[in-house]
Amino acid sequence: MKAEILFKKAEALRSGARYRKALQYYKKALEDYRRDKDKNGILATFLGLGDTERMLGNFRRAIGYYNSALSLAEELDDPEASADAIMGRGLSMRALGHWREAIKDFKKARRIYIKLDDREGIAFSLWAEGVALRIKGDLDRALKTLQRALRYFKKEREAMAYCLNSLGGTSRVKGLYKQSLKYYEEANRIFTEIRDRFGLAYSHCGIGNALRMMEDHRDAVIHLKKALRLYRNIGDKVSSAYTLWSLGMVYLTRKDLLRAERFFKDAMRYFRSTDDKRGIVYGLLGLCQVHILKGSISKAIKEMKKAMEICSTLQLKLERRYLFLILQSFLEPGYYRIINIP
Repeated sequence: MKAEILFKKAEALRSGARYRKALQYYKKALEDYRRDKDKNGILATFLGLGDTERMLGNFRRAIGYYNSALSLAEELDDPEASADAIMGRGLSMRALGHWREAIKDFKKARRIYIKLDDREGIAFSLWAEGVALRIKGDLDRALKTLQRALRYFKKEREAMAYCLNSLGGTSRVKGLYKQSLKYYEEANRIFTEIRDRFGLAYSHCGIGNALRMMEDHRDAVIHLKKALRLYRNIGDKVSSAYTLWSLGMVYLTRKDLLRAERFFKDAMRYFRSTDDKRGIVYGLLGLCQVHILKGSISKAIKEMKKAMEICSTLQLKLERRYLFLILQSFLEPGYYRIINIP
């Protein structure tokens, strides 16, 4: 009974985005479930620990918990828990930049959800795959997959809002800035109504980025700083890193190189602490531009070479294209060979 009380407390804390506190209760619950030899309780706690560690940016630790949950779910012949564990592992792999492995997991989980006739699970897997396709750089397929997910989510407002956020991000990368802003603002209204702090932060960050691309720098900074405050209160290092990077890009555009460099370096500290290789590429790309504008070409080339190595290893087509655009904008073709770009 004590384990169940601790587990329910952990779930409530996680729902309220109080992740560090939730971890403490999950770990206490796990000890008690193990003492009681309650395998179903242990399974549920492994999944909760995986979800919480993932939200805190501890992706490799999260994968360990999801794999433990998957082994136990298979032992207990619990297909729903198996699918949830596979989804969680895929989300963690996606966050580490391993989009190919993530997509395999999302498809594997979806096959189970289809057998279970779990519409929410099917929608969730479509959403996750859509975001992974965006990381791959396949923007058209990403938008189509996210729109399929949105149709499934119509009756679930929270899930629908998260899907709208993802559609906003993919639209922005595709250059559809007004459409991106529309998606994010719609998500922001829903998150405000349901009082979802993480979703609200996510939508403010998206609105800020859409406004940044539309060159409304003043309002972009207002929304990005709102997002950063919320993310820091939650303890979300991953999202804080991308928000810091976005602020760096605003100040880079305004030629405020001191502030831009400071934000990029702060973002890089977070990216490195969470082992977010794709994030590190973005940080390096930001610093490259700062170095070029300051006339430090040798430093810029050093950062570009590091970024290109990661892009090649993880097959990040979109980020590789950004790197190429920076080269085209700022450097002579003779530098391409040095940085290993054909």
